[in-house]
Amino acid sequence: MRNNKRTNIGIVKMIAVLFLAVCMMTGTFTKTVQATPAAGQGLDAKVSEIVSKKVKSSDSGKKKLKKLFTYIQKQYDYGRKVGFEAYNGWEKDYALEMLNDKKGSCYHYAAAYAFLAKKATGYNVRIGVGQTNGFSGSFQPHAWVEVEMNSKWYICDPNMDKYAADSSKKYCVKKRNSLKDTYNKFKDTKYYNL
Repeated sequence: MRNNKRTNIGIVKMIAVLFLAVCMMTGTFTKTVQATPAAGQGLDAKVSEIVSKKVKSSDSGKKKLKKLFTYIQKQYDYGRKVGFEAYNGWEKDYALEMLNDKKGSCYHYAAAYAFLAKKATGYNVRIGVGQTNGFSGSFQPHAWVEVEMNSKWYICDPNMDKYAADSSKKYCVKKRNSLKDTYNKFKDTKYYNL
């Protein structure tokens, strides 16, 4: 009886192996791999459309940044998203999600504004991911935008400006060094250049 049990297990294994081999040879069991869309597919068209409607080509770079800052504050709301993962292309995905859903976290605000600022001005733009005490007084994870003008970096943080107490235009095109205490002196900040 014991030998019959071993023989039966051996036969079942052999049939399974043969089945898999036939499936693989005929293509029945192969995995279909579909091309995934590039990160942020459609983002450039949306960003171009917004920039063309909200700023004039004759506006100064600073004026373009301020107009887009006001636009994003008025048109978009905060939508809490749990967890943040800095995978390759997250900036594009988060920006597109914000522009489509009209709400998002600080990471979404930063990504959307960064792409608008870059498109409108052509300046060097980066997203900072680090910590701030601007909302509650104690440090918490946060994302913001920095724009380089005349070899100096300026902070543009529409999310902080909209939701932190007493902050109207406090975070709109402000010299980076003037806000270093609010952004934990930028230690441990990771930058994502556009």
